[in-house]
Amino acid sequence: MEIEQSCLVCTAVSTEPHYGADVCRACAAFFRRRVFSRFPAKCDRGGTCEITSEREVRQCKACRMEKCLQIGMQVSNVQSKRDKHDNEKMTRREEAAEKSLVPACYSKVNVLPMELQSSSTYDYNNMRLKSLHLHFTEMLKLRKRIFPKRRATRSLHHAEALTIFRKDVKLAADWINNTFPELSQHLEPSQQKLLFRNFYLKWTVFEPAFLAVLLGKPDTYHLPTGDIVDEVGVYYTRHLGTPPSFSLDEVSRIFSPYWTDFRNTLVDPVIDAKLSIHEFLLLCAICLFDVGLDGQSDECIQFCQKARQELFRELNAVCKELCDSKSSEDFCFRFAQNMLLLPSIQRGIDVFEEELQLGGLYKLISTTTDDWYAMVDGPSFDTKAQ
Repeated sequence: MEIEQSCLVCTAVSTEPHYGADVCRACAAFFRRRVFSRFPAKCDRGGTCEITSEREVRQCKACRMEKCLQIGMQVSNVQSKRDKHDNEKMTRREEAAEKSLVPACYSKVNVLPMELQSSSTYDYNNMRLKSLHLHFTEMLKLRKRIFPKRRATRSLHHAEALTIFRKDVKLAADWINNTFPELSQHLEPSQQKLLFRNFYLKWTVFEPAFLAVLLGKPDTYHLPTGDIVDEVGVYYTRHLGTPPSFSLDEVSRIFSPYWTDFRNTLVDPVIDAKLSIHEFLLLCAICLFDVGLDGQSDECIQFCQKARQELFRELNAVCKELCDSKSSEDFCFRFAQNMLLLPSIQRGIDVFEEELQLGGLYKLISTTTDDWYAMVDGPSFDTKAQ
């Protein structure tokens, strides 16, 4: 006699595994739909819904999906067993993205949008954007080689995330050096490091915000490997050699406001701006050539001001080309939204630094703000010494 099992998600009757866990057919169908859905689900209760009955399952898709993942259902199992009527082209693209080391959204980086390729007014071949684009693609390829391949993303703790950043900082430095060779030609190594140190802090908050929007997961911090940080309590405690002085709930209460501030400060404005990859790259370059930094020489300031003017012109051209309407008000509004992201990025850094200081105060992380800056100072910008 076959023994009936309960669904690990909603407790309904389940007699066979689906996608790696014992669940009912309804939950299996739900899981498959959510995997292919383009619209992210959001919990109005901050992810605290208890999924214990069919009635509650239907009330909160976000918590139901989270429970599916917690009990062991595998997204990769869904993607490897498609219906025969699925579009073959979509299948190949998604399976290639699954095997990729970087987030799937970056599979689009190699392709220049057709509206920009065919434009008679958009001189892509003679723009700084082309170099930014090409060398960024090369950096993504290097990420695939350097970081270990995994079939599925993992939720990381602090020490694991820091290890990734220590490797990725060198790749970002090469991206900048290859894109802007004039840095080593006109600026002293100390000034080059000053610019990069300021840039990399902005990069570590801006890229995850951009990825969160592209992947439809605004509440998740995405690392360069495609792994994620989404469990507040675990992120600050799992790497500790001894039991923490606070419970997971207490740690979550301490740090969750910073994660909320990060979304409100930076992720939501990126969502509103609807950035293209080209706007994103140009804004990154503008962040590199910042002015008003402590220790910045007059020569460096003049150099940065000239570079920013060039990048602003290109960004304006991109905004104009990407607007569907010919109205000047449309592309001016889009350009203004891009500009408003620059102070948002700086506020994102402020949140990040406060979080580091608080983690050190509670002895949950050993990395201080000074340690982080020291890591960023690591790559050499003196090309003669390399």
